[in-house]
Amino acid sequence: MHLKSTILNHAFVFWNLFKGAGDVDALVFSYKDQLAREHLAITKRLIKLNPYTRLWRDRRASSDYLINFEVAFGDGLTWLGKADGSGILSASRGRHPKLVVCDDVLSDYANALETTQLQRIDNIFRQVVMSLPDPHAPLIVVGTPQSYEDTLFQLKDDPTFHWMREPAVLDDTTHATLWPERFDYRGLMRQRAAIKDRAFQVEYLLIPAALADAFLAPGRVRDCVDPELAMYSLETPFSNPEHFPVYMGVDVGKSLHPSHLSVFLQGPDGTLVMLYHEFMDHLNYAAQTKHINRVIQHFDVTKGYHDNTRAELEDRGLSKRLRGVHFTKSKKANMAVLFERRIDASGDEPGIVLLPDGRMLRQISAVTKDLKSVETSEGHGDTFWSIALAVWAAADGPGMADLGDVNEMFGTGRRGTQSGAISPAT
Repeated sequence: MHLKSTILNHAFVFWNLFKGAGDVDALVFSYKDQLAREHLAITKRLIKLNPYTRLWRDRRASSDYLINFEVAFGDGLTWLGKADGSGILSASRGRHPKLVVCDDVLSDYANALETTQLQRIDNIFRQVVMSLPDPHAPLIVVGTPQSYEDTLFQLKDDPTFHWMREPAVLDDTTHATLWPERFDYRGLMRQRAAIKDRAFQVEYLLIPAALADAFLAPGRVRDCVDPELAMYSLETPFSNPEHFPVYMGVDVGKSLHPSHLSVFLQGPDGTLVMLYHEFMDHLNYAAQTKHINRVIQHFDVTKGYHDNTRAELEDRGLSKRLRGVHFTKSKKANMAVLFERRIDASGDEPGIVLLPDGRMLRQISAVTKDLKSVETSEGHGDTFWSIALAVWAAADGPGMADLGDVNEMFGTGRRGTQSGAISPAT
């Protein structure tokens, strides 16, 4: 067991029973029943070994883990001190304990839960567990986060909780650590080498398991964000007097996942600056095609690619400036490498500048190192692939851009079957 459990679970429960001066009922939740019982067994041993509790009468002496004491200190005053627990998935309404402790309700990083299971636990926590204690009673939640979708991570933005993250390493530059008397920097680095980087990031640095597996970690992505950059509106005319190339990428989602489009302008030094992006939530493919064509026309897109693996947008009148790409392992790897190269670009290399949009940035990091997309309530790695497609279009260059028919080029005249092409020189 870790120190967090020793202090915020075992010691905290013990202390509340000790100081009760009135009946105390505590509930302890973990991911599984067995883990909750192990925590309770440790607390019970601590109580029975403590000299100050020698007058306490164990009402469940036959059980190793059920805590049910008649608390007494020899002054004639007694009360009941009880604690039990279960797995989080077994939580139910009805009881109103004096305190609740949720300790490692998300399993562990080695057996990371699927997103649907994390969402189920979060629903149980919010709909059942949070309603159990009295509004003024303590509710403790400790553990190791697995994803930015899980309960531990989301509580960061809940004003009713005091949220803390205490990684073992505080500063790599100064070698400052959280508990130097027990874990100095040199010892932690030996541990890192022994258990490998991913396990160390999750267990010691408290980086959610899903983010530790990310192809592009959030910190690297944030370094490419311009907080002052504002997104262009489709309601305001777009001006590009220097005729810099504009590139586009579209990740086409399945029925359960949103599609996403991204638009970039390539500056004279080759850097891609994000002009516009959009999640096309709850739009059917016909409506998506119409909207994509509007965006292409508005920004006068030079060239773009879209995911055509399942051919959802075929034969729907999509602009010929956007070309379909059938995803294969090698193509996905090439796109990912090109994207990563821009994320990590040095000062003299063409990089990428991203808009400050939280959902978009989180979905960039929702693609793992083996290029699998992690499903969350916000998407399925959609922004990673739409941006990667735009980056790939820029890497290929303007080339001979197929502009479609004359009506699409000039917006006037009779629709026909003629097509035109323009080279970068014109």
